[in-house]
Amino acid sequence: MDPRVKATMARVRPVSRVSVPAGSGRTQQEPLVQRNADSKTGGACAPLRLSDLVRDLISLGVRLGDLLMVHSSLRSIGFVDGGPETVVDALLQAIGPQGTLVVPTFTYPTAGDPEFLFDPIHTPSQMGAISEAARRRPEAHRSIHLAHSIAAIGPLAETITTSGGASGWDAHSPMGQVFNRNGRYLLLGVPYQNLTAMHLCEVWLGLPYRKPRSSEGRMRQPDGSTTPLVSIGTPPLPGNPGSDYNRLGQRMEDAGLVKLGPVGNAIARLLNAHDFRTAARDLTRQDPNGFLQQGAAVTQLTHGHTIESEKGEHCVVDPARMYRAS
Repeated sequence: MDPRVKATMARVRPVSRVSVPAGSGRTQQEPLVQRNADSKTGGACAPLRLSDLVRDLISLGVRLGDLLMVHSSLRSIGFVDGGPETVVDALLQAIGPQGTLVVPTFTYPTAGDPEFLFDPIHTPSQMGAISEAARRRPEAHRSIHLAHSIAAIGPLAETITTSGGASGWDAHSPMGQVFNRNGRYLLLGVPYQNLTAMHLCEVWLGLPYRKPRSSEGRMRQPDGSTTPLVSIGTPPLPGNPGSDYNRLGQRMEDAGLVKLGPVGNAIARLLNAHDFRTAARDLTRQDPNGFLQQGAAVTQLTHGHTIESEKGEHCVVDPARMYRAS
């Protein structure tokens, strides 16, 4: 590990899981203030620039030519000059013109609504500001799925997004393409609970608690007409105790299979699909329920701070430097 990264990681320990409960001194409804980590008086931090983010991504290990799927939290990174567009620019600059950027543009929070109409061109991603900024790029391609579409930019974008059929999770699906091409996964300020490739592993390993299920909705065509759209997902069976994907992630970190470092204020985690597949197979051979929650809480990660908010969980260097617009 780069000595600078090592030093930074030393500063973010010990582990902390922090929630912002209603009625506390700083509630979920109040904006989280940008603060300088070295200032006891809470002075404002300078906005993160494009060059700052590119530097951090390269220091982490992102390479030119990478096939990179990114799960992200903008507020974990901190106050970025130019917002999510700058983050997308930084990712594209780090992987270069020969690299392909993939982001989830899932719509599962609303796809079950009978009135939901999937429009590949206009339906926004519900996976955060960075994924939506990437989806809106003119050069982006988007796959077709009611609940689990992805968007991609780069030489492999069209091939990946047009692969497979109705399933979002089998080996031929767009996400399966990233998995089978030994793509790399970047968790940018989020825990392994957000790593949807875990579902691909569950399907690949044939774990009994996930079974294919089709759903039918409607899709808007480029000419404005609507057509039926059948998509296949793999929801957990009733009685499932919930997923603990942090368990596998922490095992991989302990084995040195994950690159760790800061990108802005976010704790970033970078891993490749081959190592991920092998670790997942080994875990389930030891424990067929290795992906499932086995206690009152999921595995706590040992780097950085895990912050809970109304938007989910965020992995950060300094909780006070999380950004949320008022």
